[in-house]
Amino acid sequence: MAISQIKTDVLADKLDWIISQAQSIQQAPDQGQDRQMPCGVYALDKRHILAMPRDNGDSRYPYGRDGMNFWVYASGYMHSNEGLFSHFMRSANGQEPNIAFFAGMPSNPNDEHPDHFDIVPILPVPNVTNDQASAFHRYTVLSSTSAHFITTSQTLRFAVRIFVARNKDICFSISAENLGGDDQPIYLSSYFNPFLRHQVFEGAEDQWFKQISVLEPTDDSPDQSTHPQGFLVRVNEDVDRTRSASNWGIFRRAFATGQQPQNTRYEQTTARQAYVGGTRGSLHTAAALTHGTFGPPVPVCTFTDNAIAGDITHLTLKPGERTRLDIVFSFTNSDKWAKQLASQPIDATEIDSQLATLERDDHQRHHTLNLSIGQTDPQTLEPKVFDAFVEHLKRQVEFCSLIKGYVQLSPNSLIGVRDVCQAIEALAAWRPQPARDKLIEALGFTSPDGRCFRQYSLPSSNGQRGRMDLRPFIDQGVWVISCVVSYLKLTSDFGFLDEPVGYHSIVDESSDTALPTNETDSVLQHLFKIMTYLLDHRDHGQTGCIRALYGDWNDALDGLGVSMDPSQTYGTGVSVMVTLQVYQNCLEMIDLLKTTDPKLHAKRINAYQRNAEAIRHGLQTFAITTNGHGEKRILHGWGDRRSYLVGGFNDPDDTPRDGLTSNAFWVLSGMLEHDPDLEQVILKAFDRLDGKYGMRTFTPAFPPDVRGVGRIGKLPPGTAENGAAYIHATAFAIMALFQMGQPKRAWDQLLKILPFTPGHDNLSHSPFVMPNSYGHNPDLLIDGQNMNDWQTGSSNVVLKTLNRFVFGFEPTFDGLWIQPAGWAPFKNFSATANIRRCEVRLTSHTNAPTGRAFTINGEPAESTFDPVMGIDKLWIPPQALTEKSLDILIES
Repeated sequence: MAISQIKTDVLADKLDWIISQAQSIQQAPDQGQDRQMPCGVYALDKRHILAMPRDNGDSRYPYGRDGMNFWVYASGYMHSNEGLFSHFMRSANGQEPNIAFFAGMPSNPNDEHPDHFDIVPILPVPNVTNDQASAFHRYTVLSSTSAHFITTSQTLRFAVRIFVARNKDICFSISAENLGGDDQPIYLSSYFNPFLRHQVFEGAEDQWFKQISVLEPTDDSPDQSTHPQGFLVRVNEDVDRTRSASNWGIFRRAFATGQQPQNTRYEQTTARQAYVGGTRGSLHTAAALTHGTFGPPVPVCTFTDNAIAGDITHLTLKPGERTRLDIVFSFTNSDKWAKQLASQPIDATEIDSQLATLERDDHQRHHTLNLSIGQTDPQTLEPKVFDAFVEHLKRQVEFCSLIKGYVQLSPNSLIGVRDVCQAIEALAAWRPQPARDKLIEALGFTSPDGRCFRQYSLPSSNGQRGRMDLRPFIDQGVWVISCVVSYLKLTSDFGFLDEPVGYHSIVDESSDTALPTNETDSVLQHLFKIMTYLLDHRDHGQTGCIRALYGDWNDALDGLGVSMDPSQTYGTGVSVMVTLQVYQNCLEMIDLLKTTDPKLHAKRINAYQRNAEAIRHGLQTFAITTNGHGEKRILHGWGDRRSYLVGGFNDPDDTPRDGLTSNAFWVLSGMLEHDPDLEQVILKAFDRLDGKYGMRTFTPAFPPDVRGVGRIGKLPPGTAENGAAYIHATAFAIMALFQMGQPKRAWDQLLKILPFTPGHDNLSHSPFVMPNSYGHNPDLLIDGQNMNDWQTGSSNVVLKTLNRFVFGFEPTFDGLWIQPAGWAPFKNFSATANIRRCEVRLTSHTNAPTGRAFTINGEPAESTFDPVMGIDKLWIPPQALTEKSLDILIES
């Protein structure tokens, strides 16, 4: 039996802490109320989430780096992929998991040679029902670096710790402890069904090309007792018609030194049928687990059965004894490296050290942005929960920013230019270098005429060309412009504008084929071309607004751009949201060019000013509709030749309707400054759009087959973009409310969309990160469920709103405004952010007798009143941001 070295059992110490925290909540629920989230979830501290079992949804966390996503669910399911390469496939709810751990106890404790065992899944899945399994209590702790599963009864405690090391090894540590007073015979069993193919779906023929064999010590092994037990996996796949490749996986396992009980007996199998008991068996009723043996050895399996890596270890735990078994899964495409690795023993101390390295790295990546509150109404907002949520929200934004595609395990789950640029804009607040690098990557997927691709993917590790989504959603470029401008305001890194970036040329739009070109330009030249592309797609013949083409941010409403002329693909239908964004882009580019070199760029500045004025005139003329009573609404858009309007008083289904994003961006783009009377029009629209879970994207929902709006009517009413609180859009409107000087209304909405606040008991996903929507349609029994979490743009907009308006960091090209909102549901806060390498630390107290007062490093500072936001705010000039740090006290 292989033995690994261990000095201090970090796992045991961590388990003791988790168990003590969980027991304190279980035994005295009232004491855990200040850490409680919906759905049986608690914030143990800022980084650790306790998730109790539930059947109406699941929480999860992604582990890995550089595009590898190893998803661990509180339910016990796990799956992993890196781009199109899947290490372990995802199982649907109720299906067999591809990773599982079990314990077994003799059904007759007095039997010296038992042949029947009671099975206890150590993870919550598979769900095995028997009296012994029912005696165990389970819970999961998810953190930003590792996951822990605890399964405990009065006499036995089992645990599994899981994390992904920096080298992408997946590390599993299994712990078993005898809490009783008698010797306890048990077995521990692990089951792995690796995939290791460049696919996101499993096919019937895949098992033909997978082989798993038991690791055997070689004749020249110096010490066969330290040779790792485990398995060698080889999966063959075709790269193309002329090339094939082998992907290798290596499972190595060992007990930690001093933690291998006496009388240990070990079996391995590579055949699924040997594990589950034949073609009709499953992990829910695995015959080998019932009988405690696999029967005849199957040291190698391929072609005739689905090859798996399974083991059973029989052992006896003395009273108070604890044992630890480690399993490390590595993968490579080098057969030489795979065979070398297969002979290298694993070391428990080194495994713990790798996790400690991850935890230090995690802290180092995220410690420069801190947002914390205090003294709240506990019925509204718990400070411990809010602070923990912000930490996980930062990691969610980082995840969305640095993805490498296929997060949703679908061939069309690529890297969205609009999605990644919005996320980067938020990430730059505390991780500017990765944000910079990813932004350069995204800019490279621009065609030479300035058209930004809707989605792209990177070449695979085996050389396959990345897939593209070339549908011309007109909004892609607007997010790039805003992202670059925001990055520069945060960092003052104007050298970024000179960075060389390539292009991709569209070869065949119908097949989504694009190839890299030999042309290279600066970032700034890319911005110029993107602006040219956007402005070229104004409706120059009539409205002066931006044509929708395939669609805009609300890609479910994809019918506005369709042409009435059968010979033309796209007509003159308009997206008001994008028109507002291009207006904003013109102002952003003017600001940027005036900051860098106004003389050199004088012609472009004048051109952008002319376009901004023309767009403003077109919006004021065509985007505002009035009914017979003089009431006004801001349209969502219109169809070709203005043949129909959407989001006005008479939509194509003869129904008055409000749209959220055009109203929000009338504020966010700066257009409201020219039409202050529209503030009440926008606020009334927000009121009509309000619902149980926040402002909805449209109200009322579109029925099926509404002319000219596209596929949005196919969505059930009250779901996604069709009449639900699609939180990304709701967050735009919340930001607009803060910008309009309406902080109480903004917070009313913010509390509705934050997933950890009261009223979210029907969440389908994790309550500690942002979901993408809240459905609501009582007729369809939909009430607060959501489609997805983690990969959603709502995360970055919420974080930017917290940064800019709640805590008040608003950088400009000229300096920094400190502008916390005039009202919040807490009395004090502290916040830290790095602006231009200066650590700016804010502390706010609500105890000033009159007004709001500021001090900088202990010295009183003069404030400026903002009549729109209705607050006193503080200006920090650029020279002050050259200091290493600034301490700013805000008293109000």
